[in-house]
Amino acid sequence: MGFNIPKKVDLFYFLFFYIFYNGDMMKKGKYILIMLSLFICAYLFSNRMTPRIENIASKEINQFIQILINHTSFTQKIDTHKLYKKENNSISFQMNYINDIASNYIHNLEETLLKLEEGSYQENNHSPYNKKLLKINQQKGIVARIPIGSLTNNIFLQDRGPSFSIKYKTLSLTSSNIDKKIKNYGINHLAISIDLNVTIVLQILVPLYHEHFKENYTIPLVYEVIEGEVPSWYQN
Repeated sequence: MGFNIPKKVDLFYFLFFYIFYNGDMMKKGKYILIMLSLFICAYLFSNRMTPRIENIASKEINQFIQILINHTSFTQKIDTHKLYKKENNSISFQMNYINDIASNYIHNLEETLLKLEEGSYQENNHSPYNKKLLKINQQKGIVARIPIGSLTNNIFLQDRGPSFSIKYKTLSLTSSNIDKKIKNYGINHLAISIDLNVTIVLQILVPLYHEHFKENYTIPLVYEVIEGEVPSWYQN
């Protein structure tokens, strides 16, 4: 049975009329309507939930990176006497040695990230940081599992429902710059601090949300207190 399609009719009404005016297409039409309804529900759910997923995923990844930074150590022993030279009233930083320390730390950080992602991380100590990393290692980069109820902003549903996983994929670690500071510390003492600024880029892998996570972190490399007054000149 044929029918005339109104000029001003949306997709929903078109499918509705088409299904009910064509008896032989009823079964197929039901499937089309169900599929369309599911698609629209998924689209609306995605638009509403994606910002919440993004917020939760970013917090979990950031917390994971902080744990990783606190746990990552230097494989080379730092000789503070090689960090700088103090002559008369001037201090010069030994940048070749400082850059070696920074490169060593970034290498260790990136290596740990990749091992956790692959599930090949092995380190035996009883620190709470390491226990968390070992758990992530067992799950091959899954940082957290979040109940779907947490996306509703309803306190009664916070820990309810099936969980979705937040996983990461390492993309890059780059050192932007090294900060060096000298300031007074008590009477006739100097505090010398050297900080490494690192930009970490990961890909967050979450259902309905696959985006890049990019954040800058300041990592203290050295904090040294020595005798003397703040020099009138120091070389970077």
